[in-house]
Amino acid sequence: IPLTWGVNWEDNAGGAHVTGKHDVNFKEISKEEKEAYLKFRDVFYFYLPRICNHCINPACVAACPSGAAYKREEDGIVLIDQNRCRNWRACVTACPYKKPYQNWVSGKMEKCILCYPRVENGLPPACFHSCVGRIRYFGPVLYDMDRVQETALAEDRDLVSAQRSLVLDPFDEEVMIKAKEADVSDDWIDAAQRSPVYKLFKKWELALPLHAEFRTLPMLFYVPPLSPVMTSEGQDSPGSTDVFNMAKTEGTLISLDELDKLRVPLQYLATMFGAGNEEVVRTSLRRQLAVRHYERSIRVEKKPNVAVLDDVGLTEEDAKGITRLLSLAFYSERFVVPTTKREKADISPYTERGFAGFGPMGPWTAMKRRKSYTKSHHTPEKKYE
Repeated sequence: IPLTWGVNWEDNAGGAHVTGKHDVNFKEISKEEKEAYLKFRDVFYFYLPRICNHCINPACVAACPSGAAYKREEDGIVLIDQNRCRNWRACVTACPYKKPYQNWVSGKMEKCILCYPRVENGLPPACFHSCVGRIRYFGPVLYDMDRVQETALAEDRDLVSAQRSLVLDPFDEEVMIKAKEADVSDDWIDAAQRSPVYKLFKKWELALPLHAEFRTLPMLFYVPPLSPVMTSEGQDSPGSTDVFNMAKTEGTLISLDELDKLRVPLQYLATMFGAGNEEVVRTSLRRQLAVRHYERSIRVEKKPNVAVLDDVGLTEEDAKGITRLLSLAFYSERFVVPTTKREKADISPYTERGFAGFGPMGPWTAMKRRKSYTKSHHTPEKKYE
């Protein structure tokens, strides 16, 4: 039986020579290069974990006819109210990342809830906590809600920089005053100042949003990967038509100006993480390389190479901070999660309870549904829970 498809077809690039032909991230790459990259033994790949981005401008919320999808005001988590959902499935159509899905048992739409019961109690989501590679980071950021529309309407190549400008500096005195006026508590401001997400996305400009051209302003960010240099000579080597001529670095480490020799094409990364703008991806990769050069100069040459940091706009303090966070960070440095402050929020947790776990979601388990909202006994001034 010829195997032409399967549930794990693309695992470890196994079927990429088939499905890769339709990969939109290759749109800026020539046909010859694309065909060369998609040869089974010469292909590149990297892992890209994708959960709900809990966007600032979520398409699922805008599209829901029942108003069941909403973004919580106290922490920005996007949820689907299981009581209001009428299974229109408009959220699936609207979400460009395709994160909502239908529960065929309950007849409701569901999605990643960012483990909000854990987040409310100061714990990171389970997928962040359980990451074996310790490469996931979690923390709050402050942003200017009045400029969301302006940011979403920016030109494609300006989207990443526009979203960075949307994120506010938590150390700025004026920002702190405005935050307190908006009932942001002191511990949340402190958490925003210590947030690894703020450092990676805004301060050091290493992390980037996935497909910013969707204009939903996703709030999960990715540090684009460095990769080995190209080593396959290809079918026509030696020859002028071979796109995989052997690449050789000038020194022990690839230099900051040799990014075109990396195995993962810069155009591919730019389509994924820069809305087509190569410069934002190049800045991230060059800064990662610069920190490697700096650390190597300290350990091997016993003399810090500050010039390589100056070349990419980083200080020695920045380099040490990046090394600490990406390589040596403790649990409390990777996850800065302030407990939820709901005293002045207009949303109560009892309206957000869905079902989670294997027990109540089993195919042979009867789904229990709330019949109505009840009066709050915890906060008497509220008329509902």
